[in-house]
Amino acid sequence: MSLFILTTAIAQAHFTLVSPIAIEQTQAINLGIISNQISVHCQLDQFSRQGSGCISSDNQLGQFAINGNEQAMINVVVYPSDNANIAFTPILPNGTQQQSFSLSDSTTVIEVGGKVDVIDDKLTGLQQVNYTIEVNYQ
Repeated sequence: MSLFILTTAIAQAHFTLVSPIAIEQTQAINLGIISNQISVHCQLDQFSRQGSGCISSDNQLGQFAINGNEQAMINVVVYPSDNANIAFTPILPNGTQQQSFSLSDSTTVIEVGGKVDVIDDKLTGLQQVNYTIEVNYQ
């Protein structure tokens, strides 16, 4: 004779539903006029514009509008890019390429600066560089 005993239990699973994060560039970074000489740089951050290649000119920080769950913590990472002529490093308000923010309301605006290092002086005129910004819930 075989005896089988079956036991069951009710278990729980916990989770949090969040709104998808949306990000939109509302203002591009303008680093102004930069001297086209090998090994010079120009940096624009939350406090100033400085560097051996900066020439007095208009400039502005970039801006991004981020939408998500109010009061949620997000992690923002910006990635540098370069080509044969320049290296570009985006800069968040804390002076690095990674920073955490609290979404104060449904739309939070963050500012991004940047640094250009001139590698080769073959190009002149208006230049544009693409970079990546990544935003995730923490």
